Amino acid sequence: MYFRVLAIMLFGCISAAHARDWTIGVLALRGDAQAQTHWQPLVDNLNQQLPEQYFQLLPLDLHAMKSAVAQNRIDFLLTNPAQYVQIDSHFPLRWLVSLRSSHEPDGTSRNIIGSVILVRADSDIHSPQGLMGKRVGAVSPEAFGGYLLGYKALRDAGLQPEQDFKLHFSGFPVDALIYLLRDRAISAAIVPTCLLEDMQAEGLIHARDFRPLLAKPPTIPCLTSTELYPNWSFAALSHVPDELADNVTRILLSPSDNQPLLWGAPSSTSQVETLLRSVNQHPQQPYFWQQIADWAQQHRLLIAAIALILLLLGANHIWVAFLVRRRSRQLEQLHQQLRAKENALEQAQRLSILGEMASGFAHELNQPLSAIQHYADGCAIRLQREQADHALLPILAQISQQAQRGADTIANLRLWAGKSPAHERATISQPLHELLKHLWQLLGAEQHQPPCQLHTEIDPQIVLHLPPTLPDQVLSNLITNSLQAGARQLWFSAHQQAGWAILTLQDDAGGLTPEQLSQPFAPFRSTKSEGLGLGLVICQRLITSQGGNLTLRNEIAATGNRGLCVTLMLPLTPSKELTFVTDSST
Repeated sequence: MYFRVLAIMLFGCISAAHARDWTIGVLALRGDAQAQTHWQPLVDNLNQQLPEQYFQLLPLDLHAMKSAVAQNRIDFLLTNPAQYVQIDSHFPLRWLVSLRSSHEPDGTSRNIIGSVILVRADSDIHSPQGLMGKRVGAVSPEAFGGYLLGYKALRDAGLQPEQDFKLHFSGFPVDALIYLLRDRAISAAIVPTCLLEDMQAEGLIHARDFRPLLAKPPTIPCLTSTELYPNWSFAALSHVPDELADNVTRILLSPSDNQPLLWGAPSSTSQVETLLRSVNQHPQQPYFWQQIADWAQQHRLLIAAIALILLLLGANHIWVAFLVRRRSRQLEQLHQQLRAKENALEQAQRLSILGEMASGFAHELNQPLSAIQHYADGCAIRLQREQADHALLPILAQISQQAQRGADTIANLRLWAGKSPAHERATISQPLHELLKHLWQLLGAEQHQPPCQLHTEIDPQIVLHLPPTLPDQVLSNLITNSLQAGARQLWFSAHQQAGWAILTLQDDAGGLTPEQLSQPFAPFRSTKSEGLGLGLVICQRLITSQGGNLTLRNEIAATGNRGLCVTLMLPLTPSKELTFVTDSST
């Protein structure tokens, strides 16, 4: 018997050595005393069901509970689902069970957490907009039913609580908000759903003295201004042994007379997490962007004004840039036009100077050429008297002829310069084919490198009325251009058409570039190192002075190579204005 008693005492000592104190932290929404009174039956039941363990209650506010979890000063906690989500993001918890409603006979509803926005029954505030500029009380910026749910309801109604009215956070216990509202210290209060009914049941206030500012149809016998969310839950921290957590869960889920609270399976937190994200309070939201979102939500009118200003500034910048660009294009066009006019004026001045020089050369050269011709003719007369068949007579005739040719060329230069001859000039009759043969030999085309072959097709009925040597000057210039460009074949044709004589000169030397064709008669533009760029200008002016026209174009020659085609159009009937020109059959 003695040994049996000793064994029992030894077993009790060993059991006591393995026993441990377990602290349950509870959110003291209505103060420490009320929390102790309300939750002590739960603690007593656990101590009775698990005699080898010892449970104790520790009432805490929001911040104190977070600190207690971080310091491992509590092992279990009783709180609302919003705080569970916020704590669980930093310190893993195990959600064991969730409370059912204590305001229904059967406790079937698990959604009971909400907010009600109360005003005094005699208040002149009848809509959320009536709170503008008023003093509104709440528990804490982080309180789930005591602020966040009411904040969302007011925001959905079009208000910005941080701007539109003055917030007063009283802290725990939440009962103080009802008293402040009763005593007119605040104009409205955001309090948890069912607080008003609980305080009336306890004989603390009269519910008829208050009314909800926003009312929703309730699923429980309590006034509410918001949707309802899952009830409080019981959670274990990560260091609690699994066996103990299982035993506590089994006890809470087993109905008994010693347990007036009705527990059920843990509630889902998805609805709560969605709500926290909508009010930028979810712990997984980046703090920086959360601040930006909060600031943007609070200052949306300012942001809209800034955006409008930026939009107007951007539109103004685009418009100014468009005007500047358009004006720049206009100035560039004017600059180009001015440049073109300057170039044209410069060329006109140079042509005018050249014309005066040509006129001066003609005046100065006429006398020596006339003297050469007179000396040659005088020598020929004397030699013919001495000897009719003297060998020098043909040479003197050639000298006289070339002197006359020089005089005619000078006369044409005066014509190009716009100076009409002082007297009517003599003409000679020479067929076109003979003129071409003479020019071909004079230019040495057959000995030119590369060698070139001439093809002619001339209407013998054509009669031109041109000053002497003018066709010589024009055709010799055009043939020389083709030879210097490397032509191997040259085609010359002449025919009549509707009162016009049409002369065509086609080569196979490659033609002109598009830029050269765009301004073919611009003076002082030459691709030759020693050229002055006046050959085509002189030809074009001489032809134009006779009422004709000269055109240039690129065409494919008979050999298949590209070349330049020059077309001369001359009137068959001389103009009456050209009184200084006599008929000439060439």
